[in-house]
Amino acid sequence: MKSIQPYFWMLFIFATCGCNLNNREQANVRYNIVCLVAEDISPFLGCYGDKVAYTPNLDKLASEGVMYTHMYSVAGVCAPSRNALITGMYPSSIGGNNMRTNNAHHVMNVPDSLQIPPYECTPPPEVKCYTEFLRTAGYYCINNEKEDYQFVAPKSAWDESSRYAHWRNRPDKEMPFFAIFNFMRSHESQINNWIGEPLVVHPDSVVVPPIYPDTEKIRLDIAQMHTNNTIMDREVGEIIDQLKKDGLLDKTIIIFYSDHGGPLPRGKREVLETGTRVPFIVRFPDQIRAGEVVDELCSFVDIPPTLLSLADVEIPGYMQGQAFLGNQKSAPRTYVYAARDRMDEWFDCRRSVRDQRYRYIRNYRPDIGAYLDIQYRKQLNTMKELLAAEENNLLNDDQKYWFRKTKAEEELYDVENDPYELNNLLGNPEHEKALNRLRKAHLEWVNSIDDKGVKYRTEKALLGSMWPNGIQPITSAPVFHQRDSYLEITSSTPGASIVYQINGEGYHHKHWFLYNDVITVQKGQQISAIAHRIGYKESSTAYWLVD
Repeated sequence: MKSIQPYFWMLFIFATCGCNLNNREQANVRYNIVCLVAEDISPFLGCYGDKVAYTPNLDKLASEGVMYTHMYSVAGVCAPSRNALITGMYPSSIGGNNMRTNNAHHVMNVPDSLQIPPYECTPPPEVKCYTEFLRTAGYYCINNEKEDYQFVAPKSAWDESSRYAHWRNRPDKEMPFFAIFNFMRSHESQINNWIGEPLVVHPDSVVVPPIYPDTEKIRLDIAQMHTNNTIMDREVGEIIDQLKKDGLLDKTIIIFYSDHGGPLPRGKREVLETGTRVPFIVRFPDQIRAGEVVDELCSFVDIPPTLLSLADVEIPGYMQGQAFLGNQKSAPRTYVYAARDRMDEWFDCRRSVRDQRYRYIRNYRPDIGAYLDIQYRKQLNTMKELLAAEENNLLNDDQKYWFRKTKAEEELYDVENDPYELNNLLGNPEHEKALNRLRKAHLEWVNSIDDKGVKYRTEKALLGSMWPNGIQPITSAPVFHQRDSYLEITSSTPGASIVYQINGEGYHHKHWFLYNDVITVQKGQQISAIAHRIGYKESSTAYWLVD
């Protein structure tokens, strides 16, 4: 079977990191890439200066690599963030901006006539999961295990995507690989799930942010958060140890980041510093650039083009992100952007622009408060404590700020001097120049990306723009064109990706080869193929018997 595959994976490609990679460039060696992705973490790590955190594996990774101090998610919650992380596009630009589109929600502040069924983000036809470009270039691509992309991932996205996915499953041990490992232990839900278990961090030692009252239960939640991070750190260390055991540590670029900030109230789900700033660490082979700290602004939309740049794969022109490493590196950003629309059962429309000092926020729904009464979050003791204190008028002004019943249309914060964004500088003449500059940047961004959340204003209208009459389109089934021993496979659906098997097999169980060029076939073989455009239903399986 291997003999009839395109020979892309046998071609050597230079992997440059925007730095000298010793003699490996001259040796034509491609590096493996492993992304270690935590849930719900702001930079609560020892290497970022958190004196309470106990994260020895990540601290070591940072000491051997490059630590980015200004990496920002495009949203304060996972599904829109992961939508950007798999496409290199702003979720607001392609219809992935509302939280978990494929779940059913009754939205509390929306009339019945505007309620909608589950749906999938449906971007323009040219938009692909960036891993397709890595697969085409010969990388064996695995995801272990969370996807949450706001659409059903086409089979073309991964060689494997499951809890069992691993680089050790690749068919040839010389084949370069790209791998994502997701770590659940630091997720918001795990704070409650592990109450009563031994803590690594004592509640008396934690720092209580000024946005919370200092209570025993809130201290306990913060201590549990740090403990969960320590256990996540240990799990990260186990993957790094596997790379060492396999002799791959200095043949692999290791990247660590979180899917957004959090996990405590007024962190997760917010477009503030607490909800969008995340740790980001890159360890290069042979510890090149060890100990460097980079303060440039970077965004989640930049991660896919950066990964392609590191693999020396051409970045497609449609991507809205820009590479910050590799031989396609761009000039540093001036701004990063974030958005909040529907969060579970509550609808909002909020946009943010951050430069090195300030954050500007434009509220398109100023009639509703900053706090959204989301049921899922109310399981946390910290949220219960905040609500009880707010009801009994026990919060100070800083703690009350989140619970304001309406929002100003515009907000401006000097994040450098006001890290919790509590003092809105709107109307302050000393900061008027910054306000005008960021206001302009916001409007230019909204227009340049054709922001669907601002444009359509209701989720029902957004759905109608992607699925005519609210009905999901179906990808056209593949069609075969054989000439002698060559087989071409097409689909009439623009942007459809195609996968295939030979005699019902791929590299292993459930594996499908990515079709990207005419394949060589042999008489008697049966080819099965499936086409799938993102946001559409997968096609039916088509079959061809080679004559």
